Amino acid sequence: INGTSYNWAGGGGGNSYENWGGDGGLGGGGGSGSESSGAPGAAGANGINAGAAGSGKVGGVGGVNTGSGGGGGAYGSYPPSGAAGGAGGSGVVILRVPTSLYSGTSSGSPTITTNGSDTILMFTGDGSYTG
Repeated sequence: INGTSYNWAGGGGGNSYENWGGDGGLGGGGGSGSESSGAPGAAGANGINAGAAGSGKVGGVGGVNTGSGGGGGAYGSYPPSGAAGGAGGSGVVILRVPTSLYSGTSSGSPTITTNGSDTILMFTGDGSYTG
């Protein structure tokens, strides 16, 4: 998009029964929660926005605008109690158009940049492009 390489749509960390939480996947996945005998999972990195690490038993959220999964919540056995998983990250739509063919007609509020001979539109909300 901008000359930097990113991973997208990282998986959320797997939940833990009574041990260590799973880490979020590359591209912004959220880390999982963990029961008290282990540490929560770490956030997934190398996305345009990182996910969040698990916090206690609660799973971390996926990175914003990455399409990543949230981490699973832990489930403990003493007493049996579950915790919430983290929410998935919101999505993103990226269009790369040769600048010579770019119409300049879009709606919403895309981030518009150029890279070499291409124009790049990044939508993080509602919008459209007319070629």
